[in-house]
Amino acid sequence: MMDNKEAAGHMGSTADTTMRRWLIRVEGVATIATVAGALLLSAVALMTDGWAAAGSVALGAGAVLVFFALGAWIDALALRRANPMSGIVVLGSYAIRLALLTVVAGWLATTPWLASVTWFGVGVAAAAVVWVAGMIAGHATGRWPIYDTAGVLA
Repeated sequence: MMDNKEAAGHMGSTADTTMRRWLIRVEGVATIATVAGALLLSAVALMTDGWAAAGSVALGAGAVLVFFALGAWIDALALRRANPMSGIVVLGSYAIRLALLTVVAGWLATTPWLASVTWFGVGVAAAAVVWVAGMIAGHATGRWPIYDTAGVLA
């Protein structure tokens, strides 16, 4: 006998589970690359301009990580519903997150928590570039379950 979740179609297939695992792997690669890049850039900032600059880089990279992690979570929730509004939700969330990132960056620039706006900006830019590079690397080195029957059956 099927329970309500199975009857409603909420139970994922093996392919859905494999795809979720694959996406988690890709986003994991991007996260690890971003954290490693932020640590490296923070070390450079520390050696050139001190602890305050390193902290500013860390704040910038942290803001970008929150931006992308929140996006991945919202995308997963919207796409799980698989209805025509999912694309609008994803694009709308991107616009809202970008606006919030701008507001947070502007606010941080006025607080004593941010010692260097320049290093903060470098941290934001570097983290965004490394995240995208990590996503590309994760996609390029991963196996697409929809094309790989061995991955779906394994």
